[in-house]
Amino acid sequence: MPTRIFLANPDIDVNIPSYIEEALDDIKNEGECYITWSAGQVKSIKVGDKAYLKKTGKGKRGFIAVGEVIKTEYAEHRLNKLSQYHNYSDAYTQHFFGNYPTVSIRLDEVVSLDSPLEDSYLLQLSSMQGVNLVRYGSGQGLVHCGVSLDRVMPPKASL
Repeated sequence: MPTRIFLANPDIDVNIPSYIEEALDDIKNEGECYITWSAGQVKSIKVGDKAYLKKTGKGKRGFIAVGEVIKTEYAEHRLNKLSQYHNYSDAYTQHFFGNYPTVSIRLDEVVSLDSPLEDSYLLQLSSMQGVNLVRYGSGQGLVHCGVSLDRVMPPKASL
């Protein structure tokens, strides 16, 4: 399955810090967290795609969460139930962020917004040489690189 990078910019959405705090609590107490996130203009996101949230904007930037794109729980909330979106997967919801649809994601690991796994660190790893981590929109894929960020995300015990 493809790897998707979803952007999290607290300068654009001021609720992101509270979303991340809630996710940290949910994972600590329940082992996982369910969210919807903007897919940007990407229409090819599928159930099962690997999902990473990447903090952008001011301050430290880098990866803050890892999880998986999941099927939107209630069929009546799936975007593909609307005729103009019939080509979209079951991951897309009828909730929009601005003009962009959102997808359902299960987060398995999250770190604080203050301590993201920064690109500068990742790009020093031999397994990440030549990988382009720059993204200009949410939901874009990290394709044909053969790299799994799971190997470098901190384990749950250190969160």
